[in-house]
Amino acid sequence: MKIKAMNGFLLAMLILPMVACVSTKKFDALQAEKDALAASLASVEAQVKQLQQQNEKLNMEKNQLSEDLSGVKSQLNDTETRVAAVQSEVNDKQTQIDRLMREIRAAFADIEGAVSSTGERVKEIEDALYIDMKDTINFRTASAAISAEDQEALDRIATMLKEHPNLHLVIEGNADKRSINNANFKDNWELSAARSIAVVRKLIDMGVDPAQLTAAGRAEFNPTADGIDALDKNRRIELMVMPKIGTLYKVSKEK
Repeated sequence: MKIKAMNGFLLAMLILPMVACVSTKKFDALQAEKDALAASLASVEAQVKQLQQQNEKLNMEKNQLSEDLSGVKSQLNDTETRVAAVQSEVNDKQTQIDRLMREIRAAFADIEGAVSSTGERVKEIEDALYIDMKDTINFRTASAAISAEDQEALDRIATMLKEHPNLHLVIEGNADKRSINNANFKDNWELSAARSIAVVRKLIDMGVDPAQLTAAGRAEFNPTADGIDALDKNRRIELMVMPKIGTLYKVSKEK
């Protein structure tokens, strides 16, 4: 019995160190695993914190971009409003321009029709428009009488006015530079006006509407040629055309 008890004791003494050794290794392994997990958890937590910080930064940037986008949209709306206002103004101006162009064409339509149908031309003198007659009506010195050779020119003028009833002509009488003062005419103003009136009356006798005619005198102050040999060329009439520009003036004053 004593021997068996002794053997049991010895066996226990041998097993206990082995068990203790195994438990220590397992503990160390578990501790190492725990430490590794703790380190891994710390790393993950650090990554999570970093991601949270990045997320907060992105949210701030998103909010800033949203504000910027809102500002851009507001500016865009303002710009579109201004563009619409400018476009409306441009359209209004274009409407006025179109109307003015129609009025211009209408104002000069009778003139263009008259000169094109008779083969005459329009000339500009001192910002006024005149019909450039192939052969004008000339007068003798100190006279306002119309000669027989002027009948052809009178016929063309009368035909032009009767075919274009909206055409208005100012018959301008002219004199040469020599002064006059006699029983008939006090000066060249009276002489040039008398020449104009003589032509106006002749045209009315030929059937022209008096409302289409205006008589005017220019005395010697509208010469067409210079020199003593050109005196007869200045004893003449000119046909100034009168465009209907009253509407043009009204349109030009519109804002």
